[in-house]
Amino acid sequence: MKVLPKAVAAGVMISVGATLYLSVENKVAGALLFTVGLFCICAFGMNLFTGKIGYVLENRNDPNCLWIWAGNLLGAIVACGLIRLAKPALHETAAAMVKSKLAMHWYAVLILGFMCGILMYLAVENFRASPNDFGKVAGLFLCVSGFILCGFEHSVADMCYCVFAVSSLREGAQMLVFLVLVSVANGLGAVAMRALLKERHQST
Repeated sequence: MKVLPKAVAAGVMISVGATLYLSVENKVAGALLFTVGLFCICAFGMNLFTGKIGYVLENRNDPNCLWIWAGNLLGAIVACGLIRLAKPALHETAAAMVKSKLAMHWYAVLILGFMCGILMYLAVENFRASPNDFGKVAGLFLCVSGFILCGFEHSVADMCYCVFAVSSLREGAQMLVFLVLVSVANGLGAVAMRALLKERHQST
């Protein structure tokens, strides 16, 4: 119960970032504004799946990443569902985006999710380890805007886009499979980068 509320809160904040991204026409501006969500998550100690999964092995899954994933999804459903009611035009924008995501080959989803996991781990680890506030914030903005502009797949952001886009149960089932695949890839990327930087972590 200590994990879930902070996970729901993180899902809400990523919903804000996703709304910002969908609401602006300039992709660079949208990518930079999306970072507001992750900044609030790191600054206030919320639980984001892609921020915690890189530490899953050494922390023995404490906090529980499956509960965090579920909480992130719940936060995305509630927040994006409400925002969709208030701003129905976001549905069409998100639907076109999600349609292209669902059309990708499974291996493309894995690759793009893996690369996003790497950047998300680096963003969070830099926020934890950087000795100055500017470095913490700069790392977040560079890594997050970077994965968005590269077209990498972020599982919690995709949860938000899917809530904005979904129009049928069948479509929702397809989206759920896609989200699980992205989540696995995010986790593999984050854990792999953590392992590659193991010597650096031990020296610091």
